[in-house]
Amino acid sequence: MIEDYRKACKRGRREVGDAVAQGRYPYLPALDDILEGSRGAGEVPVGLCEIPMELVVGTRTRGRSNVFSCGFLPIADADTEFAIKWSRLYDAQVEEGIRDPVVVYEYLQRFYVQEGNKRVSVLRSLDVPTIAASVTRVMPQPSDEPHIRRYHEFVRFYRACPLYGIEFSREGCYEQLAALLGQTLDEPWSEDMVRHLHTTLYQFEQSYEARGGKVLDQTVGDAFLLYLKSYATAGPLDVSSREMDLRVARLWGELVVAAQEEAIDYIESPMERKDGIVPKAKRLSRTLRQAKPLRLAFVYDRDPSTSGWTALHERGRQDLQQRLGSEVETSAFFGKASDEDFDHAVASAVSQGADVIVTASPRQMEQSRRAALAHPATTVINCSINLSSSAVRTFYARMYEVKFLMGALAAGMAENHRVGYLATSPIFGSVAEVNAFAIGASMVDPYCTVHLKWVAAEGFDWQRELEDDDVHVLAGRDYPNPLDASEPWGLTCLHRSSTTERVATPVWDWGRYYELIVRSIRDDRWRKEGSSHRDRALNYWWGMSADVVRLELGEGLATGQRRLVQTLRQALVEGRLHPFEGMLVAQKGVVVREEGSPRLSGEEIASMRWLNENVVGRLPKSWELSPAGADAVAASGVIDAQTDAQED
Repeated sequence: MIEDYRKACKRGRREVGDAVAQGRYPYLPALDDILEGSRGAGEVPVGLCEIPMELVVGTRTRGRSNVFSCGFLPIADADTEFAIKWSRLYDAQVEEGIRDPVVVYEYLQRFYVQEGNKRVSVLRSLDVPTIAASVTRVMPQPSDEPHIRRYHEFVRFYRACPLYGIEFSREGCYEQLAALLGQTLDEPWSEDMVRHLHTTLYQFEQSYEARGGKVLDQTVGDAFLLYLKSYATAGPLDVSSREMDLRVARLWGELVVAAQEEAIDYIESPMERKDGIVPKAKRLSRTLRQAKPLRLAFVYDRDPSTSGWTALHERGRQDLQQRLGSEVETSAFFGKASDEDFDHAVASAVSQGADVIVTASPRQMEQSRRAALAHPATTVINCSINLSSSAVRTFYARMYEVKFLMGALAAGMAENHRVGYLATSPIFGSVAEVNAFAIGASMVDPYCTVHLKWVAAEGFDWQRELEDDDVHVLAGRDYPNPLDASEPWGLTCLHRSSTTERVATPVWDWGRYYELIVRSIRDDRWRKEGSSHRDRALNYWWGMSADVVRLELGEGLATGQRRLVQTLRQALVEGRLHPFEGMLVAQKGVVVREEGSPRLSGEEIASMRWLNENVVGRLPKSWELSPAGADAVAASGVIDAQTDAQED
């Protein structure tokens, strides 16, 4: 009926007006115009398939694009031949359904109509979600542009799983999606798997958009991948619409945080306790709660006998128990790296009344998120930096402050102006520690160079390289390596007799850190911080002012060296000095921060990818990493796990 056309036309003209007001092109784009002047890599017939209507965005040629709005609704007058033909198609769709497929060209996951513009327009006016189409793919030329790399990964995905409508904002996500479903991108998936994925994606998208997902700054694909990660062990594809609604509701805070470009609030000092006047009933309630010990379960992915990092946290757990006595009950689960083992340990801890689940590695972040969603009454915390979650609060220590002191001390001991720095993996926070060390060294000796080596880089002999560099003062690991007792740690002097002397030791006082967290939970400050940072990820990033990290000096240090470290430490604690203030210059003379600018933010410090001008070395390439290093980078790395970090 022509009346239906008039209604659609009214909507279309409104779309044109809105687009003009917003400075957007108001009509349909033409693929020929988009490709003009560029060379494609050829056309590939895809065949007949059902495509999402929302991805049909334009026409193949410019010919009739101006009789449609940018949303494919009609805008021609109602007395035209076009309007009459459109109305007949509309009636046919309502009475029988349009069966003939349209002919489209696909470019970068968007469809441009060659034949069937009016059919698309009619179905768009009726809000039909999909349309049958004969598809030809226009391949772009290979390029290092991120969106082209992502598209070529999509093409691999499509060969294995012929499904349109899943778009990601980062490279590597199709690989992750396949792995989460027990598949690869190298072999075709079964029809059942493709159908299950298609159905679940539709269910998720309906629930996601019903809660307001369209206003979030992320693709549906990004949100769906987070859903799969969060429910990977709970049958993510075998759910009813009602269960999907419940899962999306529980996950909503995570989705909101993930959609924000800078979603993390860094809490750099413990919240002070304010006793004040507490109402009698509230004080009595708190006293009764505290009569029951707070139960903490530490779930480790490694064993203290093989992991120095796990050994540090386990020592912290034991120290916490000694510090607070009957106020807490703690338990430990070791070697729970697999999803099955981790979930079993958490379930066991919760069944035993655990109030808090502690995980000590960024590799456990996804597992921690799943635990928090599965057990919302239990607090879950993870030791990591720069990882975002609303359900899991993260914590780390500002060890870069200690490394700043170590750098100043090392430079004063290096007679040849050369010191070494042995880093483990290029994960968030580690580059800041390297740079703080280098900046501290340059304050004492402007000619000092820091020779950087990476433990996680395979095929490199860092000991021989340091000898070749004539380095005799080395900042090694922060703690002993249980698998190699001879490996130097702390700040050491490497004597020509092949002996080492440790002159200073960085200390991670996790017992103190855990005590502060427990008291925060007990005093209700933990809950208040969550309320004041709603829809944000919280990272507790405390430092020397909270006494959770420190530098212990060897007895043999000269009085002047000891006074230097103590003076710098006091200035850092009081806020009169900061490693990342003043002019900051990276390698090759790149100015990172001008003199007089505000000091770097917590996010800028945690996610550093640059090295200070006096550092000799570079971030490792992804393919240079050991398996353990690659795992660490994949979980919390400053370099891209899919591509090389930087050029030499």
